Amino acid sequence: MSASPDAPLGGDSSQVIARAAEVFEAHRRRIFERTDRMFALLMLVQWVAAIVAALVISPRAWAGYESYTHPHVWAAVFLGGAITLLPVMLGFVRSGYCSTRLTIASGQVLMSGLLIHLTGGRIETHFHVFGSLAFLAFYRDPLVFVPATAIVAVDHLLRGLYWPESVFGVTSGSWRWLEHAAWVLFEDAFLVRSCLLSVREMHDIASKQAQLEFANDRTEATVRERTAELRESEELFRSLSAARRTTTSNGARSRASRPRRRSATAGCVACTSRICHGSSPPTTLPCATSARSTSSSAS
Repeated sequence: MSASPDAPLGGDSSQVIARAAEVFEAHRRRIFERTDRMFALLMLVQWVAAIVAALVISPRAWAGYESYTHPHVWAAVFLGGAITLLPVMLGFVRSGYCSTRLTIASGQVLMSGLLIHLTGGRIETHFHVFGSLAFLAFYRDPLVFVPATAIVAVDHLLRGLYWPESVFGVTSGSWRWLEHAAWVLFEDAFLVRSCLLSVREMHDIASKQAQLEFANDRTEATVRERTAELRESEELFRSLSAARRTTTSNGARSRASRPRRRSATAGCVACTSRICHGSSPPTTLPCATSARSTSSSAS
């Protein structure tokens, strides 16, 4: 009888645990690699979007009658490229590594800061930060929120002190960074818990899969063993049947090769007396056929 998926498999428990860990790590690595490639594509799209935003919002700066390309455009092209290229390269070349997803998390929130700067600190652009944190939860790794949250807090702190217009759109905002950091931490709390619950479910799934695999292996081994026993029984039956047929054939040939004994009544076909059939000794009453033969010889 196969074991239940939730029941331990006795002596194989250590093998089940090792197999469950292997399944879990393989599943988790696939998630890391898939999410790395997703962010690599996303960051390329964001870079293009930052350039377009800079060209649409403030393509040129004016100094009297002379105009020149606005610094926001160069910031979108070169600063955006510096933020984007390393995470994208790691996402395609070294997908699945811890350093890659930490670099991607840092680059993602730095791109949020650049977009906030390009839009002049519009409050709507700050939602990019919260959306980025939600996307980072796809990793199911709470560690990625550490650099992301730290960069957001430091960026808002420094720019709030020295350049508040670029982050808040106002001339003064020395303490507003605390409010934004608090909202980021509020979201992190739920995202981290969600990641931990997801990892726990992945452990449960891996454990059940490992137990099912071992139960299936045991069942298949039992089936193979019973099949081998059945084949041995069939071979034994065939051998015994062949030996019996050989014995029967030899006995028939032996009986056929023996000489047939002459029947005692072969010469007395016409005689109907009981003497010729062995009822009494032949000397008591001679056979009529024998008597006629004797008289014929005498004449």
